[in-house]
Amino acid sequence: LALLTHFGIHNFWTGTFPLMALMGLGMAEVVSPLSTAVMTSVEDKDTGAASGINNAVSRVGGLIAVAAMGSLAAWVYARMTGSATGIPGFGEPPASGLAANLDAARVAASDSAFTAVAVVTALLCVLASLTAWFTVPGQASLWPRQSDDQRD
Repeated sequence: LALLTHFGIHNFWTGTFPLMALMGLGMAEVVSPLSTAVMTSVEDKDTGAASGINNAVSRVGGLIAVAAMGSLAAWVYARMTGSATGIPGFGEPPASGLAANLDAARVAASDSAFTAVAVVTALLCVLASLTAWFTVPGQASLWPRQSDDQRD
């Protein structure tokens, strides 16, 4: 996602497609082990409830992410276009015959909006990775953990 801030986002095949395919491969590597970890962390009689909770949390998390990132994109777009008249709002199709300078401002504002979304999403991924690295037991830690016997 961070690479989307610099690659040619206006060229689908050389900019967007390879990076989104890479992200899809990464998600394929993560989702199955995550679901397996959830299912194996509960007793057999509770796997149905665990599966339901896992799916519900996944769906709600996705909805919140879409709403938050959509709001961020709309806010950045509005800040970039300012009070310029004649530029369509975020997500609205441009009118035919839009002046070249207004169309360039619209494209630049859209680029800035999607760059902001890519940067925030990449930072959230890094934060989630660091949180998992330091909180999941069994992982190497920079700081040795004290056992209950060592604390006394």
